[in-house]
Amino acid sequence: MSIKKSNLIALLLISMAVFSLQSSVAQNTSFTLSDYRNPKYFYQTLDLNFGLNNSSNIQKNDNSSNFYNLKSHMLAANAQANYSIYANSRKSQSEFFAYLNGSFVSNGLHNLSELTNSESRQSYFSNNQTFSFGGLKRFYNDKRNYFEIGGSFSNSHSGNLTKNKSLNNDIITFQTKGNVRSFYSNSNVVLHIGKGRIEQVQDARMAFYLIEDLNQLNRDKRPASEDDVLELAKLITSLKYKRFFDNRLRKIAEITAIDSFMQQKGIVSSADATYFTSLNDNWDFANNPVRNSGWRIFTGVEGGFGYNYSKNQAEYMIPSQSTQDQSYANNRLNVFLVAGLDYEKPINLKWQNSASIKAQFGSWTTKSINTALGAADVNTYIGESPIMGLSASYGFGYYPNSRTWLTADWALSSGYNKQFTGTSKSDKENSTNSFIIYTGPSAHAYYYLSEKLRLSINFTGYLQLNNDNYIINIPENSDNNQTKTTWDFHLDASITYSLF
Repeated sequence: MSIKKSNLIALLLISMAVFSLQSSVAQNTSFTLSDYRNPKYFYQTLDLNFGLNNSSNIQKNDNSSNFYNLKSHMLAANAQANYSIYANSRKSQSEFFAYLNGSFVSNGLHNLSELTNSESRQSYFSNNQTFSFGGLKRFYNDKRNYFEIGGSFSNSHSGNLTKNKSLNNDIITFQTKGNVRSFYSNSNVVLHIGKGRIEQVQDARMAFYLIEDLNQLNRDKRPASEDDVLELAKLITSLKYKRFFDNRLRKIAEITAIDSFMQQKGIVSSADATYFTSLNDNWDFANNPVRNSGWRIFTGVEGGFGYNYSKNQAEYMIPSQSTQDQSYANNRLNVFLVAGLDYEKPINLKWQNSASIKAQFGSWTTKSINTALGAADVNTYIGESPIMGLSASYGFGYYPNSRTWLTADWALSSGYNKQFTGTSKSDKENSTNSFIIYTGPSAHAYYYLSEKLRLSINFTGYLQLNNDNYIINIPENSDNNQTKTTWDFHLDASITYSLF
């Protein structure tokens, strides 16, 4: 990284810290985000979407030297359904989603040329159906031990049918037909046991900002207690997880509920335009980004299975008759033993500490078969066992106010695997032993300098080391042991200034 870029990031960090000190006010030092516990809630949504697209086109040229009549049409339709659930209680945490999509497209083209007494016809029809669902649920006891079950399932089917025909003097001179079909299915299962719990606490942060602004604007009647902040945070959470079908009605209900709380608790002194503007501003901006608190240690089993099938058929009828018929089928299976730790600590209202580590041990296999009309089947087997992996990250977040934030972390990922290849499991051979390590920093910042000036910076960098020891199938003109080193970084920065 160049010295100028390093100085730019250092200057950003220093200026953000100075800005935080200058803008701070007297705060309730006894309040910490980690004191907050989400209330019980159950939130679900179901949205349906339907679409239709239709067009037609006619082009006609009466020029005697180039007369033609071209007609085309297109019809497309789609339907979607999205369903989601979020639930929380002292005994469980859960989330679930389901997605369904179906669509089709039909195209047609007819071109007639009377001068040459020829015409061509083309038609195309495609359809696609996709279905997926997934989620997780953790069951807790009074000692914060938990059992987690989760996973996902998805499948899709698609097909394309094409037809082409050309005529000259009412005699067919060219005719083909093609059909492509594909099917995909994938499933994953997670079974964990562990101890600990992580809660989202950004609602408590919003509650503090709402009350802090009353003090800054001289609209507070009395100092708010820690219990007031926690009670307001629970009200915010319950409002967020309440279903509304109109965003305008949602905003009215939310601001009204917050105002009622402030009035009933005797916290606000003057409910004027300045006060309501502050409520609205914090409601729009003070709830992001997500803040977490707690830790969770786990171990268990993770696995997955996938299947993919495609078939391509083509029929050439005129001028010569021939047929192509190809298909491909593939299935994949993986199983891993895992163990890990997730850690989230709000050091205070402005600083966040995050860490995670995960180790895994397992294997995966994939089998595929290619078939073609008039040719022998081609079978392929690829497996990796054992696979050993370790990943970890450690970072900090800095949130001086509701509009400025900075996150920075360092990530590490490493793994070792032995690969076996062959035509089947019975004749597999150890082909390659591989080791990989990946490590590097990342930083993301959004700095709200003023109402007119905003700065955004994104930086990622990594060092990657790959070592492959080839047992068989050594690449041409290469050693059997190869090491590849990659260093890469990206820095994106933008500044926005609104003149008027």
